[in-house]
Amino acid sequence: MDDLTIVNMLQTTIVHKNFTLLSIDPGLNNVGIAIYEIETQPFKILSIQAFTLKSERLIDDSCLDDEDHTERVHKRYMMGRSLTKALQQYRPDVVASESPFFDRRKPGSFAVLTEVLTTLFDAVVAFNPLIKFVMISPQSVKMTLGVAGIKGKEVVREAMEKQQEIITVLQDPLETIDEHAIDAIAVGYSWIMTKSGLIEKKE
Repeated sequence: MDDLTIVNMLQTTIVHKNFTLLSIDPGLNNVGIAIYEIETQPFKILSIQAFTLKSERLIDDSCLDDEDHTERVHKRYMMGRSLTKALQQYRPDVVASESPFFDRRKPGSFAVLTEVLTTLFDAVVAFNPLIKFVMISPQSVKMTLGVAGIKGKEVVREAMEKQQEIITVLQDPLETIDEHAIDAIAVGYSWIMTKSGLIEKKE
């Protein structure tokens, strides 16, 4: 399923059902999740639900031997299982994830994120291989929000506060949502802006 097919599907074929987008901010310890419900005729974001999967709160039922598998393997397994449950609950049409960013100061982080993304991708394919899985670079996400090149933990949150089409449909107040879930919202918004072609791209 290519991007043009998705645009056509959004604009014409899905007339009697909402389009569901599940967006992800990946991480080994925390995975941000955002669920977009979108009306297609006419186009409108109906609601956004966001939450964070925290490895410390997940139950490890993998039965993997601790002596043979590292803590990283256990966390990846739990995140994959939790994403599967989210897929079962929300039945998304598209899954969009932020892609790994290579930081020369922390080269090991890229490898870890790549492993996590592989686990999440495998979970989506195992659930339904017809679901479109796309990756969006961190630079593209910030560019969509108009904060490209600006650093800081609160940059994305502050940019999101200015997006009224998001603020008005959030199921929870923005100030109650943690940074991982906010990043997941930003990833989904970036996909909508740059991939669907239904919203004008902001300069």
